[in-house]
Amino acid sequence: MTGPLAPTPTLELLRAAAELCGPAAQRLFEVLAEDYPASLERRPGQLLRAADASAADLDGLLAAAGVASTDDLRQLAARESGLRLAEPDLRFTSRDPESEPRERSALRRMITAEEGNLRRTLADLQANGALELAAAALLRARRRWVLGDLKSAGYASLLTSDLTSSMRDVFLVPPATGAAVNAISDAHAEDVLVVFSFRNYSGLTVDVAREFHALGASVIALTDSYTSPVCSFATHVLAVDTRSESPHHSPTAVAAAAHVLAALAAAGAKGAARRNRRRAELFRSLGSYGLGRTPSVTAAEEAEGAPDLQGPAAHLPAAHLPAADLPGTGLPPADLPGTGVPAADLPGTGLPGTPATNPSGLPTAPEDEPPPAR
Repeated sequence: MTGPLAPTPTLELLRAAAELCGPAAQRLFEVLAEDYPASLERRPGQLLRAADASAADLDGLLAAAGVASTDDLRQLAARESGLRLAEPDLRFTSRDPESEPRERSALRRMITAEEGNLRRTLADLQANGALELAAAALLRARRRWVLGDLKSAGYASLLTSDLTSSMRDVFLVPPATGAAVNAISDAHAEDVLVVFSFRNYSGLTVDVAREFHALGASVIALTDSYTSPVCSFATHVLAVDTRSESPHHSPTAVAAAAHVLAALAAAGAKGAARRNRRRAELFRSLGSYGLGRTPSVTAAEEAEGAPDLQGPAAHLPAAHLPAADLPGTGLPPADLPGTGVPAADLPGTGLPGTPATNPSGLPTAPEDEPPPAR
């Protein structure tokens, strides 16, 4: 297709990259080349819709061409053509008839505001030492309780997941009256409660914080102001900037502050690294990770290429196979009924260096020793 300008090196580079990346990338190139370089003044979403492509297709095309982003591509095109290309921006408008004109804002302005929230919040928490004191309270506690209501329930769940990976006795309190009563009944003066409280300030959260405070337990409050209702009962206050261009409070700095709090607590927790490794091993053994791979098949076995039994032998139990057909043995036939292999020579039956295993693949204790405690 012919554009308004002669083909440039960047456009030719995009053409070659599109031929390598497939039909979707070729459609994207055609859309870009149709009125290049003016096409780069369109938003990426508009280009994708016109080419019936995805964001992954656009990223792949740019990566194959050696360009980091559409912004870099726009700068290259501007230098080659000598033209000044306008930077596209996404605008969003509130449909509320009572909305003020300031609610019509650019996407870049919103992103800048989120970056400012994150930077100011973390800098302030580091400067006033609140994060360190809160992390120390978590480490000293006998039990850790986490509560968030309404939108804050998501923050509470994230923090609970992070804390659980590095320390014991972490409990998420569901935002319901019955669960809150149970938590207060079981709470102790040596416990700590972490609460998330943002506008419009859940009454349940404030009430639970008050009861924990009355018990003598420490209360860590992540909130948007030192004047929020929960601060009256908080031992440690982590003030988080939640200003936003949208009608809802910003979650960016909230999630970051909770993550940093959990990371500091994990850094000081005894056995946190060992607990993390053990959890990872259990997840793998339970088949939670690995996209359906059988947990008993190890990487070493895959590398060695364990034999794949086929035909009638695939349906026979191991006791009826000759020793040469048993993976990992290579033992000569001897005395086992049916095969002539002695029981002591079979894997998992007493051969030195080979632990006994049960059909589930988990180690079993020898007969002269009691089974391990569960």
